[in-house]
Amino acid sequence: MSFFLKKWRITIIVIAIIAAASFVLEHFMGENPITVGIRTVTSPIRTGFSYIAGEVTGFRDFIIDMRAYKADNERLEAENIELKRQNRDVAVYREENERLKALLDLQDSMTQYSTVAARVIAYSDSNWYDTVEINKGAVNGISVGNAVITPEGVVGRVTEVGPTYSVVTTLLDPSAAIGIRISRTGGNGLVEGDEQLSRQMQCQLTFLDRSTPVIIDDVVETSGTGGIYPPGLVIGTIINISADSTGSLINAVVSPAVEFDSLQDVLVINGAVGG
Repeated sequence: MSFFLKKWRITIIVIAIIAAASFVLEHFMGENPITVGIRTVTSPIRTGFSYIAGEVTGFRDFIIDMRAYKADNERLEAENIELKRQNRDVAVYREENERLKALLDLQDSMTQYSTVAARVIAYSDSNWYDTVEINKGAVNGISVGNAVITPEGVVGRVTEVGPTYSVVTTLLDPSAAIGIRISRTGGNGLVEGDEQLSRQMQCQLTFLDRSTPVIIDDVVETSGTGGIYPPGLVIGTIINISADSTGSLINAVVSPAVEFDSLQDVLVINGAVGG
């Protein structure tokens, strides 16, 4: 194998020498029978060399182009990731601004009450969303029993107060009970927390007289009885209705207006102004 390889190398060198000699002769002596003959004999070889040189050049250009395309793709991908991050940040800022504006509008609308805006900082570890912790406390005038709301509706009431924090028991907790009325008819009843329903973030409507007509999607709001919640605050909507076992009452399932799994900002009602 090395013998044939050696012969090919010698042949290529001889052809190259002949081609160079032909170029020198043609350059100094012009076209003549000798140069014509040499060019004729070496034409196929020179054609092959030209083809190989073109392929090598093309392959080199291909490699350069591929590297450029790869660099462009990496740059565009990085720019795309950055744009997505910026868009996500803008969306988060816009959502937060809208949420805080709605809370401020609610606070401004309740001029007859002393209110404090607060941020939810923790959820209950074991009882679903039965309790939440907020970042305002006694130094902000918050007391046990204060109602807690959002622009969407009722959250619950304060059950524990520290200097700079408070614990809010939501209306999902089995101990919670709120006097209500049906917005459409004015019928009165009671919304209570239920251990089973709280897992679906729902509560129950009880002690509603059977003569009071209720339908699916009826809005349930606070009646103002009990002195904790001002009247007219939205609690939620009725999503299921059934007869009580005594046949004289109606039990219904209420879906709260507040989304407890994404609760972030709340308004605490400290009491009536001048009260």
